Amino acid sequence: MFEGFFWFTLLHFVIFHIGKTRAEAFSFTARDSYLATPVLKTLLVEDWLGCTLACQDDAMCISYNYDTSFKSCDLNEHGIQPPYTGSDELLKMQGMIFHQIREAKKPLPPREVQPSSQCDCSCTSESACRPGEGSYHRLPESCKEIWENSIGRVDGSYNIRANSSAKYANVFCHMTPIHGCGDGGWTLVMKIDGHKPTFNYSSEYWSNTIAYNEAAGTTLNDAETKLSSFWSTPFNRLCLGMKYPKNGETNWIALNYNGSSLRDVIGNGTFQKTNVSVAEWKKLLNNSDIQNGCQMQGFNSINEDYDFGNGAKARIGIIGFPGRCNQTAQSRIGFGTEGSYYQMDNSNSCGNQLRDLTSMKAFGYIFVK
Repeated sequence: MFEGFFWFTLLHFVIFHIGKTRAEAFSFTARDSYLATPVLKTLLVEDWLGCTLACQDDAMCISYNYDTSFKSCDLNEHGIQPPYTGSDELLKMQGMIFHQIREAKKPLPPREVQPSSQCDCSCTSESACRPGEGSYHRLPESCKEIWENSIGRVDGSYNIRANSSAKYANVFCHMTPIHGCGDGGWTLVMKIDGHKPTFNYSSEYWSNTIAYNEAAGTTLNDAETKLSSFWSTPFNRLCLGMKYPKNGETNWIALNYNGSSLRDVIGNGTFQKTNVSVAEWKKLLNNSDIQNGCQMQGFNSINEDYDFGNGAKARIGIIGFPGRCNQTAQSRIGFGTEGSYYQMDNSNSCGNQLRDLTSMKAFGYIFVK
């Protein structure tokens, strides 16, 4: 990681202190930080250098926020003021890079903080607002509603309406585009650690209305969570992500499906088919594999007639068979998985498993919109 940051710093020196024809000789960088400000535009780029060049080419761009996990680049028309420490202006978020390439000519606009009794769509991740009595119907239903009514779209935790005793939930909203899923406005529902049994196929969390570790649902850190958005938030699209711990890469795919909540789709255990290509499912993990004789994909993917308790199964995902579907599944890619047939690793609850030949445990993200 140090070596990567060394090259990051060196290249910035070359770009800004030698190539002065493209920009003024000014540069300030802060890792794991971002500037909460209205965004000029959002781009999907492969690396931070692409974000740098895009900002240089836009005369209005003063700084940018680059999300290393989602490869999204927010160009900003504002920046921080001298003495350029960023301690007061920047917010902390792991995986973000703030970089200012030009001196800011105008001060930052003030952040809006709503009174506790007036929490609504304009509440931002910087505000500490909590809904008061009678404010339930003023709360946004989802992160998409906030996204549609916001100018400054910043990833972070927001209050949304929830079918719970508190009547609201503080959830992570991905407001910037996700590579593989498209524009922002995504509501976090679950995070799953494939090394743990918390959300395996047999877990009651897939059918009940009990939250798990809600505090971890306000960030994208590597901690499992299940939020009330699982049973409260309607959707017509899902954004699914898997991070492979061995290389740190996170890949994303989207699928279209209408539901009043994810629990209403999954909770009764009935198989619900989706139409995502096998190649798309395999994009979640590089070098993943699935048997191609026959496949079942969707919600509650299980071949009940031939499962015998040890076949591959997934709450969200695809299962594969070596030949026809009238046999026990021996491979899987998905979320909330199980199966020990043909020496599959039964403890792999999120990731890829093909007999004992391929075993990849991943950290999974489930968003809805």
